[in-house]
Amino acid sequence: MFREDNGDYIIREVFYDADDTILGCTAEAVEPMGRTIEELATSIADFHAALALPVLTLADIPQPAHDRPTRPQRQTFSSADVRAKLGLPEKPTTLPQKPS
Repeated sequence: MFREDNGDYIIREVFYDADDTILGCTAEAVEPMGRTIEELATSIADFHAALALPVLTLADIPQPAHDRPTRPQRQTFSSADVRAKLGLPEKPTTLPQKPS
């Protein structure tokens, strides 16, 4: 069971590792369901059992580390550097005007 920031209580599915450390949870609330009446009854019983567990908040859920891969640094050149490297004049010449 989770207490939301607005004070509401909802049930989320929580995922644990082998030593019962919380790995994460579903973003949205879950609801009882089943393909048969018996499965639905079991699901409702699981929800009822969740009421006896400690109430969690999203702050109790570890946030995944989003390590972005680092891009290799590229060397940049100014337009003046490129012009010099290519042997072009420092300032571009004006284009000839089209006859009117």
